Amino acid sequence: MLRCILFDVDNTLYPKSLGIFDMVVERIRNYMEVRMGFERSLAHELRQEYIRKYGSTLRGLMIHQNINPEDYLQYVHDVGVEGKLSSDPALAELLESIPINKAIFTSGHRPHAQKVLRCLGVEHFFSRIFDITFTHYIPKPNPEPYRQILEFLGLPGRECMMVEDLPANLYPAKELGMITVLVGQGVDGFVDYGIENILELGKVLKGMAY
Repeated sequence: MLRCILFDVDNTLYPKSLGIFDMVVERIRNYMEVRMGFERSLAHELRQEYIRKYGSTLRGLMIHQNINPEDYLQYVHDVGVEGKLSSDPALAELLESIPINKAIFTSGHRPHAQKVLRCLGVEHFFSRIFDITFTHYIPKPNPEPYRQILEFLGLPGRECMMVEDLPANLYPAKELGMITVLVGQGVDGFVDYGIENILELGKVLKGMAY
């Protein structure tokens, strides 16, 4: 029985084409170059290395440069989502139609997630926001945050679904027994369902005996 759906935020609840997460990435580059003083080529090299080794730029900067994570998160998420997003009645209708617990699982910052949800007009549909601070700054796709969230919910993986736009972030969920839904990229090898946009989730759920 499906008892909880975990939703990613960026490029999942809204279309990737809006470019919001691209602006976050640009702010990360700017943080490293302007706030920390790294030369552009070195900043790029370090960012790629940290993502590969730790799953995020933030984790690497915390380990090697001892930065303040809250300062970083506030800076990189200051992208003016209010100018890009507006109320989405179709998304609200979809979420209203799902009669089970819904929560956010993001490697972003809680204030950013809240701002996105408010702009979309859907904040009240989610019981909790599991953000990067909840997971002690350990990002997806490290398996620890997934286990931590399941433990908090008191649920086995088989009773959860995860909806996400990156295949790599769905792999740990699949390993823990969750039903996996990939948004915007078609079906990847191990993924259970692939949808073009979040509004197609309703069709997936109708086809399941949940």
